[in-house]
Amino acid sequence: LLFSNMAEDGVAKTVVFDVEMACGGCSGAVTRILNKMEGVLNVDASLEDQKVTVGLSEGGPSPEVMLEALKNWGENANKKVQLAEGQ
Repeated sequence: LLFSNMAEDGVAKTVVFDVEMACGGCSGAVTRILNKMEGVLNVDASLEDQKVTVGLSEGGPSPEVMLEALKNWGENANKKVQLAEGQ
């Protein structure tokens, strides 16, 4: 919990993706992919909302870079991935 609270303080930008996820395996895979990227502070993958919210530090990856990584996973897992509207 302490790490999570500290990360919230450093979030410079939040990006939301619409991600088709069927189970905890899907949300876990998406979380692992994004957490490997430098500048990603936190990832919240919601199965219920089918959304992935990413907190980024200043200079973190662009939405396009993250989207490309998620789309690669989505093609292999046969899941749809896109930037949420208004991003």
